[in-house]
Amino acid sequence: MARLKTPAEAAKELGISRATITRCKQMGAPVHYVGTCGRLYRIDPDELAAWMNAQGEKDKEEKERQMTLLELRARRHAMVG
Repeated sequence: MARLKTPAEAAKELGISRATITRCKQMGAPVHYVGTCGRLYRIDPDELAAWMNAQGEKDKEEKERQMTLLELRARRHAMVG
């Protein structure tokens, strides 16, 4: 069973700010909506932490994949001859 907490409680437990939770939610973090208005939501701190770690790994892979300008230039010159 998920441990659903308010955003403020989850922020305190995870040691992050409430604003960080809001930004994560806007980026697609897993939240559980309460009621029909779609404004109130609860967070499982374990799910949020796992999602944040996955985002960090994804960003790390993208940074490793990016080439510097000099590498791109050298590759272009090698292709052209």
